Amino acid sequence: MARLRETVDRHIWVREWGMSVVGNGSTSIGGLLRSQHVATLANIALLSAADNDDYSYVDQNFQPESLQTWGKRGSVINVEMRRYRESVLAGLVEDGYTVIDAVDADDDESGAVIESVKAASVELYTAECEAIANSDELSGAELKKLQDKRAKTKTERHQQRKAELSRRYEVNVTPDLVEKDDDGWYPQLRLHYYLTLGREFLTNRDAKRAASQLEAGENSVWKPDFNKGQMLPAVLLLEELNLLQLLTPGEQLRGSDEQMVKFKALAVTHRHVIKNYLNVSISEKHTSVAIAQKLLAKIDLKLNYVGRLGKRENRECVYRFVAPDDERDSILGQWLNRDEVFLSELVSVSNNTSTTTPITDTTSLSISHNTEVVSGSNNNIVLATPLSDTAPHTPENIAIQGWKGLKLKLQQGLDSAGQFYQQLVSTIGSSIGVADGEPYWNAYLGQWQVWVRFTDGCKSVVCDWLMAV
Repeated sequence: MARLRETVDRHIWVREWGMSVVGNGSTSIGGLLRSQHVATLANIALLSAADNDDYSYVDQNFQPESLQTWGKRGSVINVEMRRYRESVLAGLVEDGYTVIDAVDADDDESGAVIESVKAASVELYTAECEAIANSDELSGAELKKLQDKRAKTKTERHQQRKAELSRRYEVNVTPDLVEKDDDGWYPQLRLHYYLTLGREFLTNRDAKRAASQLEAGENSVWKPDFNKGQMLPAVLLLEELNLLQLLTPGEQLRGSDEQMVKFKALAVTHRHVIKNYLNVSISEKHTSVAIAQKLLAKIDLKLNYVGRLGKRENRECVYRFVAPDDERDSILGQWLNRDEVFLSELVSVSNNTSTTTPITDTTSLSISHNTEVVSGSNNNIVLATPLSDTAPHTPENIAIQGWKGLKLKLQQGLDSAGQFYQQLVSTIGSSIGVADGEPYWNAYLGQWQVWVRFTDGCKSVVCDWLMAV
C-alpha cells in the first residue's frame, strides 16, 4: 500500500492480536533463550532414545551472539504481536500517515466503507484462490526452474503455488485447499498424521532432519531451527495427555466426567511443557472442555456443542466429536502410502546387502517378559503381552505367562505396520518387541492400536486382527 504514490485514502483493518509468535511467545529475552535451551536438551535426549543413537557430540553453543540477537528481536516481536493493532497504527503514524479511526468518522460513511472493503477483500481473495487452483500443472524440473527464478509474473506465481501445494498435500489442488493452507492447515494436519497413522515414521523423520542440520552445521545446531524441526516432543505430549480418547464419534462429554477431570489435571500439571512445545497456554481457571478445545485445535479438530442437558438444577454443557468432512482422510492416506513406499525402497536396498537369515517359522508363540522375541513369517507377526515377571521362565508355562486377554496378529501389506515390521524382520531377525499393555480402540481411525516395547523405546502400532485366547 505504501508504494501507491497517489494521495488517496487508504482503508485498512488490523487485528487486535497477532497470529504468530517467536519461540514460545515469551516477551523477555531470558525467557525465550531459556525455553530454547531446555527444548534443545529435551529434543536431543528424546531423539537419542527413540533413534537409539548417540547425539552427545552435538555442539549446542553455535553462534551465541546471534542467538542473543535473535532473543532480543524475538521478544520485541512477541510484544508487538500482543498489541498488534496498536503497533501497526504507531508505525503508520511514524511513517507520516494521518490515521483516522473508523469510529471517529461519520457512522454512515464509515459503515459503507467497511462493508465495501470486506466485499472487495472476499471477492479478490476468492479470485486469487481460483486462479491458483486453475493454473497449469508443472513438472519437477519446471517447478525447480520457477523456484530459482527471481522475477515472476502473476501467472508464474500461481503455477508455482499450485505445484508446491500439490506436492505438499498429494491431492488435487482446489480453491478450498488453497484457503486452508493460507490458514495454516499443513502443520495442523502434519501433527495429526504423526499422532495417528504416521506415528511409526516419526522417529525416522526427526532423525533425518537432525542429520541434515548437523551435516550443514558441521555437528552444530542453531537452536531455534533445530527445535522447530523436531515433532517428537509434541507428539509424546499429546500421547501422554491421551488426546485421542476425546475423538470417539457419538460419545457425549461433560466437564464433570471422570476422564475429563483427569485430562484437565494432567494438562495443568504439564502446562509449562505444553506451553514450550505446543505454544498453548493452560490455566487452572480453564474448564476441561476449554483445554481440550485448545489442544484439539493443534490438529484442526474440535468438540461440537450439543446443548445443556440434565435436570433443571444440575444442567451441564454437553459436547461430542464429529469427524470433519475436510478431505483429511484422503491426504493422510496419501502420506501413509508415500512413507510406506519410501520405507519399502529402503528395505529393498537393505535386502540387497544384508546377510540376515530370513524367518521361516510360522508357529505363533507367546513370549515371556525378558525374552523380547516373537515368532513370525513373511506373512505375519504375532505378539503377546506378558502377564508378570513372577513366574519362572520355563517352556511349560510360556503360554501361562502370556497375557490372557488378546493375541495380536499384524499382517504385512494390509496397513501401515506392515512395511515397518518387514524392515525390522529383514534387519534384526526375530528379536522385535513385546506388546506393552492392552490394545486400545482408536475410534476416530476405526482401528485397534497397541504400544509395543522395542529396544529403542515404545511405539504405537496398528492391530488389524484380534483373537481372544
